[in-house]
Order: sequence, then C-alpha cells, then structure tokens
Amino acid sequence: MRIAVFVENALHSGGAFQQTLSMVQTLQSLPGHDVVVLTPIAENIDHLRERKIEAHLYADGAWTRFCDTIGGLMPRSERVLRLIRRLGLKRLGQNLDIRLDGLGIDIAFFNARSATPIRLSRHSYMFTVWDLCHRDHPEFPEVFANREFERREQILKAVLPKAVAVIADSEIGADKIASWYAVDRARVHVIPFLPSASVRTYARGESTSSPQAVREKYGLPNDYIFYPAQMWAHKNHVYLLEGIAELKSRYGLTIGAALSGGDKGNKDYLRACAQKLGIADQVFFLGFVDDDEIPALYDGAKALVMPSYFGPTNLPPVEAALLGCPVIYADQPAFRAQMGDAALYCDLTAPPSLAEHLRTVIEDASKVRRLKAAGHTLAETLRDDTTPQKLKGIFDAYDLKRRRWKN
Repeated sequence: MRIAVFVENALHSGGAFQQTLSMVQTLQSLPGHDVVVLTPIAENIDHLRERKIEAHLYADGAWTRFCDTIGGLMPRSERVLRLIRRLGLKRLGQNLDIRLDGLGIDIAFFNARSATPIRLSRHSYMFTVWDLCHRDHPEFPEVFANREFERREQILKAVLPKAVAVIADSEIGADKIASWYAVDRARVHVIPFLPSASVRTYARGESTSSPQAVREKYGLPNDYIFYPAQMWAHKNHVYLLEGIAELKSRYGLTIGAALSGGDKGNKDYLRACAQKLGIADQVFFLGFVDDDEIPALYDGAKALVMPSYFGPTNLPPVEAALLGCPVIYADQPAFRAQMGDAALYCDLTAPPSLAEHLRTVIEDASKVRRLKAAGHTLAETLRDDTTPQKLKGIFDAYDLKRRRWKN
C-alpha cells in the first residue's frame, strides 16, 4: 500500500518532530508498503528529502480547511463538478481526498494530534495519541487557556471512533483512550517511544559531535544537568531551579543547568525565578539545539532531570538511558512503569528531594554506576524493537479488508 504520513509539526518543534521522523523511518522499513509524507510546512520538505523521504506540500489555511470539509461532503458527479467550476469554487472540487488520490494513497497516518482527519471523507486513517494530559492536568494554562481543552476534546471525539487503528505510547494511555473516548480497546495498539535517529546514530559511535564541543559552544561548565523541553509550565522548570538552589544552600554544591527548547511564553518567568533564587549564573538557556548536538549534551551531563507533570511516558529518559546518562524523573506511577529502576524519582512537592538526588549523581559514583547499568539493561529491551512487526500487522489487516471493494 501507499501510506501518507502527515507531518504537521515544524522542524524546530522538538520531540514531536523527532518522534514523527523516527516513525516515518520505521514505516519506510516495512516490506510491501511505500511511504509518502505530506506537510503544510515548506521548510520541512528539504529536511525530509535529505533523508530520502518522499515529501509533498499541501495547503492548510482556514479557507482551505473549510472548502476541503464541504467539498468532501458533496457527491462526486460530473454535474456537480461542472457547477462548482461555473460558480468559480474550484477549491471545493479539489479537496484533500483528491490530492491523496493523485498520489495513489491507500491510507493516511497521523503521528500527532490533528484535526486533518475531519477533512478526509474517502480515505481511512490511523491516529496517534501520545498523551491525554489536558484531562490528567487541566489546570495548566497550555491546556485550558483560550478554550484549548475544548478544542482537544472536539478533535479526539471526532476522529478517534472512525480510526482504523489508534496508537498509544503505553498500556495506561491505551486504557484511557478506550475508556474516555469509547474506542474499542482492540483497536488501540501500544507502541512505546523510540530514541530519535540522532541518538541511535550517536550510540553507534557515528556522530561528529562530542561533549567537549557542545560545552565549548554553549559555555557550559564541566558539571551540568540537562533538560531538553519546551518552556511550557507543565514541564516544571521551576522545580528544577528550586532543586538546584536547595543543592547550593543545603550542601554547598553547585551544578549548571542546560535547558534546550523554545520559549512558550514562560522563559522570562524562569529567568526571574533563577535570579530570585540566586542561581542565574548556573542556568543556561540554549534555545533550539541542532539534532546532532542533543546526544552529546546527554553524554556530557551529570544527569537528565525531567520533572514534567505530563506523561504517561516521555522520550528524553529513554534516550538518556541509551547513552548512559543517569535519569532523575518525576515520581509518578506511569513514569516508574516506564523506567523501573533505571531512574531516581523526585517528589514534585519537595525540591529538597531533587537536591538529594543531584547530590547523589555528583558524589556517589557507585550509585551512578548502578543507574547506568540499569539504563543500559532497559535500552537493550528497546533494541529488540517490535514496532515494525506491530505496524505491519495493522496495515496488512487493513489491506486484506481494503481488497473487498473497488478503490
């Protein structure tokens, strides 16, 4: 079959784009299926084609979306098409389904939350739900302000029941999807996060970047912790800053904090917090970091610190474990299920908890060795990746049914 993967995240959107890229590359490896990427973002085209991924641009403005939706409801008779042309409404006769037909697409694949499936009236699709955190933590402004909660609910309720298959990151996530959105549990398939292509390349020793190079480029101290995350409130950078301040006041220890990711409106507040806590000179805002530099930042760090509230799983702890970087994670049941004994878990209500773990990774070499060993054991389970087999099974099952009607 020909599979259209919709990439609606910009190149600089962080982990969402990286996970999508990993998924596209996995789909490319499936025997008997071809992969085409569609994106509304022009800058993605060259980046994808450099990786030998067939990519095409499609329009995604408000008027285009409206015309696609209305056009998809119209009968496809020649009489109707002539009327559309006569009225000068050509856009109604050229909706997204027709674009997919022109590319010979059999099924669409959405690797992130998207309203685009609503525009499809003649193509089946698979849909991915990495989190339902607007329900888990509705108090955060990024999921309640400007009616964001309602928007997410409208999308999920509209697209999930119609999906051929739904992809979740964990059993916990899959159960919530089935329960909250009335989706048959048998249609929800668990495919965990996979390390990004750049991390896997670095782990094989094939990268040109190095810890020393990134330290010099970003002016980092020898001892630093790393947190790759956009500056959203739910990422909980404030807790990380409080933990560093506690480490300094309680134990007289200082450590740098390398924070990569874009500003989502919280960066100035974080700078002010660091200043108030007396640790402004220990905090380094790196902005967006090149894909090839992220693994070297993990490799040179004393630890990955991820005090995020959102889950049920996250990508950075898995990548850090693969590269032998100790992990300090928020103490939540889903995160413990993801990482097991390959992480230290901090109490998000108590910054001294983080300070104690930071002291451990600085001073307790034996504990660090045990953490790294546990991380490598976890990483080994990821090497036996069953994602291609799971995806092939889903597509093959759909292909068998698809042959029962004329396409």
